[in-house]
Amino acid sequence: MHLDTSTLDAYLTRSLDSAQLHSLDEHVNSCFTCLLAVEAVALDAQRWERRGMLGRLARVTPREPAATELLLAKVA
Repeated sequence: MHLDTSTLDAYLTRSLDSAQLHSLDEHVNSCFTCLLAVEAVALDAQRWERRGMLGRLARVTPREPAATELLLAKVA
């Protein structure tokens, strides 16, 4: 059982129940393929940015498009 895209996202955001998280933690610790997948997604430049004077990494949450952007997209 390798992690699929939706499971991987839920795993990284820790939005699964504790039993599922524990099971996936054990799997990722023992499966090199899934470990690399977690690493690649977690280190994706779109998910992190440097902030502040010290340039600390901060998680970026995807921004929902504003209503005006949605309307402009429909017109275009």
